[in-house]
Amino acid sequence: MIDKHNHNISLQDVYLEWAKQTQKTDPLELGLQCKETGNIQYVLAAAAPIFDGFDRLEQIVITLTDNQKLMNNEKELSRSRERFYSLVDSMEDTVFTLDQNLIHTGIYGKWMEKHQVKPSYFLGKTIREVFGDDIAEGQEKACRLVLQGRSQIYEWGNVRNGERYYYQAILSPIKNDQGQVEGIVGVSRDITEGKRMEIGLRESEERFRQFAENAKDVFWMKDYETRKLLYVSKAYEHIWELEDSETFVSVFDEVHPEDNESVQEFIKSIAQGESQIEYRIQGKNKKVRWIRTRAFPITNDQEEIYRIAGISEDITDLKEKEELLRKSDKLTVVGELAAGIAHEIRNPLTSIKGFVQLMKPDMEDLHSEIILSEMDRIESIINEFLVLAKPHQETVFQQRSVNDFIRQTITLLDSEANLNNVQFDTHLRYVPNILCEGNQIKQVIINVIKNAIESMLNGGTIFVETGIHDEGYVFIKITDQGEGISEERLAKLGEPFYSNKEKGIGLGLMVSLKIIENHHGNITFESILGIGTTVTILLPNKLLP
Repeated sequence: MIDKHNHNISLQDVYLEWAKQTQKTDPLELGLQCKETGNIQYVLAAAAPIFDGFDRLEQIVITLTDNQKLMNNEKELSRSRERFYSLVDSMEDTVFTLDQNLIHTGIYGKWMEKHQVKPSYFLGKTIREVFGDDIAEGQEKACRLVLQGRSQIYEWGNVRNGERYYYQAILSPIKNDQGQVEGIVGVSRDITEGKRMEIGLRESEERFRQFAENAKDVFWMKDYETRKLLYVSKAYEHIWELEDSETFVSVFDEVHPEDNESVQEFIKSIAQGESQIEYRIQGKNKKVRWIRTRAFPITNDQEEIYRIAGISEDITDLKEKEELLRKSDKLTVVGELAAGIAHEIRNPLTSIKGFVQLMKPDMEDLHSEIILSEMDRIESIINEFLVLAKPHQETVFQQRSVNDFIRQTITLLDSEANLNNVQFDTHLRYVPNILCEGNQIKQVIINVIKNAIESMLNGGTIFVETGIHDEGYVFIKITDQGEGISEERLAKLGEPFYSNKEKGIGLGLMVSLKIIENHHGNITFESILGIGTTVTILLPNKLLP
């Protein structure tokens, strides 16, 4: 027989020990070893003395209870504790326990060794004593909820050695057999690296948002499957003339009918890779804008497309400049042709005109007048050619009054206006003189008013107005009541050989535009079909460099 310390003892020794007792003894752990097999069976032995009437020990009652299962459980518990401590001590996270007073009763993990912190720094101390008032306030609030039976996740930051660290704790209640909460177990981990990445990403997103919100281009993103708009920057408000992002569906909304087919093909091609397209949109006021959109697919970790993003920019000004450049190139070619044509025609025309005038007495008046009239027309065209051929020819600029030019022009064209049942309504304000070449400006006014008269097939009134536009500019506004000009034809006004008139060659207006340009002025056209056209001419009162 052996005791709990594995020492051999005899049953007689045990009996003599019990005989000394005068009352029931505490159970004694004993091991009974089989002589044949050597196996040990553990039992609990308890003794109760029985005395006679004279308080003399009469007998001892010994009770033996099988203790093998209990011993096995204790060994298993011991091994389980060893595994637990081995596990938590090797964890990068920190495992800790708190009692109901929020005092640390246990703490484990490699974090303490890594940061050279001893368990005694925590054990026996409250949260407030360890972390200080500022951090403890939030932790205590989370712990009080855990003591009510609710698990919590809590994050906090702490400055150590001048550097901020971030931590996260998962808190759960410890309950007894009756389900009552008697403490808290927590797992705390260092999330500094992830937090810094999160903060960096958030700051990066904020910088991008500020850039996108203040850029003139429109940044947008859509879901690939649903085509739902996920993000659009504020620049869309100006380009699409909208104020509510909820009403804005796509940068491919309000596409000009002529570009709709190409836009739909472009949308289908985005999934193939980065693409670019230029197209027109037409807003509520029918104003046309040119848009350039670059779009590209965004893939997930499985290389599947799940987003489409893009940048859309308003290139209307660029398109207008390209159109001006195209017109300028065409004008340059016309000028070069004009120089040759004018030279080749003018000399023989002078001779022919002279001989016709000599032959006039021998010709019928009607025939001679027709011939001379057509020759004057040819000569007029040649003069217009020469203006194009020599746009920078030497001219004499003088201080002149635009009101005088208008009065002279109306006097000149009054007879033609009466024949077409057209009247003039003038509103000539006082304006400063302008520095100009008088004959050229008068030629422009004549061309504009003649066009106005010819457009009014049923007669009407031409309104002529002058005034000061801002500081340093004089304006001339001429409004007719003609048939008006469509937007498509209005865009082509001023191009060589393009005219609204059946017999026109399109040089009169082109020459007028060139004259105004050489005077550093501006000429604009506004027209509504069936109502009429307004031509506004701006001229500086001082010659600009």
